[in-house]
Amino acid sequence: MEKRRKHQILFHRILLPVLLTLLGVALFFLISLLMASDIIAADAKNGKQDVECGFCEESMKIIKEEEEAEKAAEKARKIAEARGIIYLTFDDGPGEYTNALLDTLEKYDVKATFFVTGNGDDAVIKREFDEGHTVALHSLSHQYAHIYASVENYFSDLAGVSDRVKNITGVESKIMRFPGGSSNLVSKRYDHKTRIMSTLTREVEARGYHYFDWNVDSDDAGKANSPEVVFNNVVSRLKDGENVVLQHDVKPYSVEAVAQIIEYGLANNFVFDAITMETPVVHHSVNN
Repeated sequence: MEKRRKHQILFHRILLPVLLTLLGVALFFLISLLMASDIIAADAKNGKQDVECGFCEESMKIIKEEEEAEKAAEKARKIAEARGIIYLTFDDGPGEYTNALLDTLEKYDVKATFFVTGNGDDAVIKREFDEGHTVALHSLSHQYAHIYASVENYFSDLAGVSDRVKNITGVESKIMRFPGGSSNLVSKRYDHKTRIMSTLTREVEARGYHYFDWNVDSDDAGKANSPEVVFNNVVSRLKDGENVVLQHDVKPYSVEAVAQIIEYGLANNFVFDAITMETPVVHHSVNN
């Protein structure tokens, strides 16, 4: 009995205070960790980063991945519920109207695809990239007589615009569009009867490129010479499913039509997206 009483005294006077102290320390560290996690999460969302804290960096990475996963899930949901997807694509820029176009796209939070050339300011291409649009390849020179004279000339020109995009964005693009499209007949004038487009369409794919034509033509490089005509051409040719729209950001009336096209698309259950390497390709029939 006496031995048991001594054990109880030992427990209450020594072990219990120690256990309570350890529990208090554990609770303190737990509360501190939770508070630190909240601060890190808040800082991460505000764009702050402590480069000397590996734990902070890992937490920010996890938060970013979760946010991206949420955005991807929301995007997938919208696409699944939509009537179709509209891929707005713009050739031959950048030009003097491209910044105005980017302002419109930013206003509606719509992403587009720019098939760029050797023209225009590097800063505009950088803005396209920084604002989440796809910067794709069109042609450095856009001179049909040169690029379609031989396979070597074509790939030299493509390499030139590819280098430009990579130097500006830091990313190598493998998304491209042939000047005139893969169905063009203008190449017949310069290829010495070699049926160059048949060769090029096979060869670009063999080299890892995805080339895109279009299935909705705004005709802004043809007879359409006003925003109203461009708008009507686009919306009258939209269909359920995927719509790759051809426009040119070097045409002021085409740029002016974009806001109305976006409003029509949103009002009629379409979603807008930029082309990626995962986008199903749209190809024309090759005629040369």
